[in-house]
Amino acid sequence: MPNLVGVWNPALSAEAIEKVLARQLHRVRVPDIAYEEYKTVHPGFGMALMDHGILENGRQPARSEDGRYSLLLDGELLNCDELAVRFRPSLPSKSLTPSELCLRLLTQCGNEVVASFNGLFCIVLYDAVARRLTIISDRYGFRPLFLGQKSNCFSFGSELKALDAAEEGGQRIDEIGTLELFCYGSHFMERTWIDRYTRIPPATILTFDQDGCRQQRYWSYAYAEGAKTLDQETYFTVFGTLLDRAVERAMRGTRRIGIFLSGGYDSRTVAASIRKHHLPIPAFTFGQANSRDVRFAALLAQRLGLEHTVLTGGGPYLYPHCRSIVWRTEGMIPFANTTSIRYHSLMKQKMDIILTGFLAEFGGSHTWPKLLLARTRREGIDAIFDHFLTRRLPVVRRLFKPNFFARTWEGLRVRFEKSFEEIPNDNPLNLADCWNMIHIQPRTTYHAPSIDRHLFEARAPHMDVELVSFLLTIPPFARIEQRVYKKMIAYQFPLIRDIPCTNSGRPIDPHFAREYAKMVARYAAGKTAAVIRHSLRIPDPLGREFRDLNDDFRNEPELADLIIRPLLRAGVFPPDIFDQVEIERVLTDHYKKKGRHENIISLLVSWGLAARFFLWNDINNLPPEIYRS
Repeated sequence: MPNLVGVWNPALSAEAIEKVLARQLHRVRVPDIAYEEYKTVHPGFGMALMDHGILENGRQPARSEDGRYSLLLDGELLNCDELAVRFRPSLPSKSLTPSELCLRLLTQCGNEVVASFNGLFCIVLYDAVARRLTIISDRYGFRPLFLGQKSNCFSFGSELKALDAAEEGGQRIDEIGTLELFCYGSHFMERTWIDRYTRIPPATILTFDQDGCRQQRYWSYAYAEGAKTLDQETYFTVFGTLLDRAVERAMRGTRRIGIFLSGGYDSRTVAASIRKHHLPIPAFTFGQANSRDVRFAALLAQRLGLEHTVLTGGGPYLYPHCRSIVWRTEGMIPFANTTSIRYHSLMKQKMDIILTGFLAEFGGSHTWPKLLLARTRREGIDAIFDHFLTRRLPVVRRLFKPNFFARTWEGLRVRFEKSFEEIPNDNPLNLADCWNMIHIQPRTTYHAPSIDRHLFEARAPHMDVELVSFLLTIPPFARIEQRVYKKMIAYQFPLIRDIPCTNSGRPIDPHFAREYAKMVARYAAGKTAAVIRHSLRIPDPLGREFRDLNDDFRNEPELADLIIRPLLRAGVFPPDIFDQVEIERVLTDHYKKKGRHENIISLLVSWGLAARFFLWNDINNLPPEIYRS
């Protein structure tokens, strides 16, 4: 991902704007990584793009012939050829780069044309005559873009570092944002843990001019509950056809493409859709040598003709990498979510663009018992609250001082209720999936690729505009236990139908009634067997999933002894917010095996190091290893 930065301050001269951009670019750059710098500067406004050469957008910024408009494209459009055909009367006969195409369409057809853009992007458009700035995020908010506001002045950037550099200090903790991080495991809606620093929402057009800032949504993630109901075969056949088309779009260009391959459904559908003339491509699997992901992914790769590499390393990996991970993800997600960083230099030898299965599981709400029992919108909202918040609250309350929790909890509840206002769906399953995709996924799954934006780009075929538009017409009864998804895999990709899936350890069974009965029986038997294995200390015969980090955290007490406890002693965790005695007890309980708190410990490491970097001015004295993968 390129790094996009900029500042809007009508009071500043062009020279002063240039200096702010220089500070922003210096702050976000990674030493010894080559890049090309694209910049435009005017009195009161400037923007720049640090391009590492992975994407093929041509030189930027794109400018209109009269010099009035300039545009930076961070990300890519995968349907440029289709747009050129559709809007041919509005376009010149000469070939246009993607950024030039965006500029021409936006200035001639209006901002609404962005709804036809198929890709993951942020666009910044400046009108030098009207002195108007327009910022546009893609439908899903996949590419992070943060906004900092002080009075009538704004700074923006792909990273919080760019905002910090523009303002040069004076940041404060956002208390509600901090509570939300520990409650949800991510930040929620537009908030971050730093006051006045927000993330631009999905499918949003922001306009800045002399009248202030205006926000407009150009698309909403919502199920078409009035759509005509189709038969199962039509659903899975169209699903497979559109996925094939989406994967082919994602294979365009001259850059080296690879895939993260697990034993789950999502990546296997992307891999199986790759047309043979693109093969072989590299596939990477993370996990223990005997884990389900590794074993099943190896079978998938063999069947599909992929160059498979298993990435499994022994020894400690959390403590050695936590500082560099937090420096790049900036405390926005638990650092343990992105420990693949230890393999990135190896993966870079074989690929530039990563294919992922993001968005494919519709949020997984079909597995929540309370949601399945819900019959009204209100019951659905309560089930979502219970799933994301209720079970986390006991340990979260332990971390914070009672006064802090009391003064922030009501604000969190109000924001939770408000987050449903823009979702029109009433069916609880539809409501939950939409809420998750709008508010949670942009802050978790989609934020993870920022861990090494200077090395890789990500493409997500399941987020293709055509495919998603169709998926949003599928009714809840056809999505329970992923009925349509499983049928699509079984009948569209028979070559891999018999290869077991990670979550069940069994081949895909597209027959819902039979499969559901077996699933319930296996679940009950599995729970009983797990208790027996645990009491007898017998390992799981299917192997440990790489996502189960409990033992890994316990094997690295340095996270507590050399990260969290020194930060506590230094006062980085403010004593009027955090209960330092209870944090110590949580650490003791975890490492003495009196509880499982690896997720909370990961959040404490992430928030504490990020606060040290950004609030304690340690950002200018970073050791060189902070940048290493």
